[in-house]
Amino acid sequence: MERQLTLAQIESRLLSQDFTQLPFSDLLQNISDDPQLQQFAPDGVCQIDPRNGTLVIYNSARAKRIHTTASPNPNNLVDCACPICDGHVGDILDYAEHSEGFTFVNKNLYPIFLPIDELPCESADYFEHQDPEHRGRSSYGFHLLQWTSSIHTRDWHNMPFDDALISFQRLAAIEHSLLHQPSEFMSRSMIQMAQQSVSGYVSVIKNYGAAAGASLTHGHQQIGYSNILPQQFFNNLRFRKRNDKPFSQFILEENPKELQVWDFGEVLLVVPYFMKRPFDMLLLVKDTEVRYLHQLSDKQQQQVVKAIQAVCASLIALMQQMGKVPAFNFMVNNGPGCGLYIEFLAKTQLMGGFEQIGLYVCQANPKACAEELRTQIAQQLKSG
Repeated sequence: MERQLTLAQIESRLLSQDFTQLPFSDLLQNISDDPQLQQFAPDGVCQIDPRNGTLVIYNSARAKRIHTTASPNPNNLVDCACPICDGHVGDILDYAEHSEGFTFVNKNLYPIFLPIDELPCESADYFEHQDPEHRGRSSYGFHLLQWTSSIHTRDWHNMPFDDALISFQRLAAIEHSLLHQPSEFMSRSMIQMAQQSVSGYVSVIKNYGAAAGASLTHGHQQIGYSNILPQQFFNNLRFRKRNDKPFSQFILEENPKELQVWDFGEVLLVVPYFMKRPFDMLLLVKDTEVRYLHQLSDKQQQQVVKAIQAVCASLIALMQQMGKVPAFNFMVNNGPGCGLYIEFLAKTQLMGGFEQIGLYVCQANPKACAEELRTQIAQQLKSG
């Protein structure tokens, strides 16, 4: 029998079955009063590298994580013991049944963001923040985890499509609920006030494999809700202002046709012409006015999920063929100035010194990678 978390195990931790129906004040109070979260509270300070705008958030307590201090698992595929399957989870904030098992969202017990007692009097737009004494700016918010499936071995690459779609829909609903929360907890930037009535920034990332930063093999996504505009979001915004179009539209128009991997209809998968590492990919929503997951139509959601499943399965297969332990990240690029896209970065090549000064040496050709990916995606879609 496959290892999995059961409904009985989470009943005592079930704060809400539907995140969108959980009053924001209750959520804020619950997270603020949680003694376990306070034990691993972040420092609450964000600094900016003046050379390139890189943001650094400090959390000294995060080094105490058992996944940080434990000996690494060399095969990266099977945990001897899974704390999630054993029921060691934070309060459950959202839950939805699958054909087998379920998907759920809980509080990250080792958060990079937590609420603070007094909201700072500082610009919500970090690039306008004045900090002559270099003390940094306050960082605060929530840090949540979505477990793609309660079944240990299930993740995007091997789940039934309908189950994967449910997980994605819950992710989109939580993004919408956080961005449109009704309180003054999160200050609203001038950019956001000019574009939409949203507050704060929602970041969605996935780490798969130890080399990509995954501390657990049980498949999950991290959801960050904070006052900090991630640098990539700012880069997307800056690109739009500089070029009078979103980055995704630029790629749709300018990326060479031979680097197109798969056209799903409403979304397009490509290898970017500036590929830094073998098998880097961008999944672009063709309607570049869409900026958030929750703005996707039903048809767009279905095609995005189909693409995510095919990409994850392809990267795992290709890295195994390369003799490498599968590891990759994907990041949702949403927010102000954005045309919604997802970036996939496979850990196919180590970072070296030249890369650290911004000079990437890539050990593959974008056109050859696109051809390999095209073949692999076709196989995954056929088998799926």
